[in-house]
Amino acid sequence: MAVEAEVAVDAGKTYTGKCLCGAITFEAKALSDIWYCHCNQCRHLTGLYIAAAGVKRDNLRIKGEVNWLPISERSKSGQCPDCGSYMFWDSHGFDTISILAGSIDDTTGLEVKGHIYTSEKGAFYEITDGLPQYELYPPTGTR
Repeated sequence: MAVEAEVAVDAGKTYTGKCLCGAITFEAKALSDIWYCHCNQCRHLTGLYIAAAGVKRDNLRIKGEVNWLPISERSKSGQCPDCGSYMFWDSHGFDTISILAGSIDDTTGLEVKGHIYTSEKGAFYEITDGLPQYELYPPTGTR
């Protein structure tokens, strides 16, 4: 699943976002850059791979009632109970929460760092964008 953020892109910038219907909104400071995750879990949750940025828990403020669904013994996904938008991924072992990039209002300043869990990607597509690819996680220091 998504990579734990090590370094914030811009520690002073606040990113905002929302679900499709607007029932859930959030503010996040010091987001990591975006990673594409091709793991089986992400593909089953969304129908394809996901694009997500990490944020330290203390730097995330959520307004509205998130429906947290357990998806494994170690993780859960967060979605809007009204419109069903999948917005967050949370692992008990990380000190960050992943925010799906599509729910961020303005991603200016964020870049895609690469692809993770490529060993689990679907056989029906190829990764041809030239970004770094990792069978599991990238090495420490590249996140």
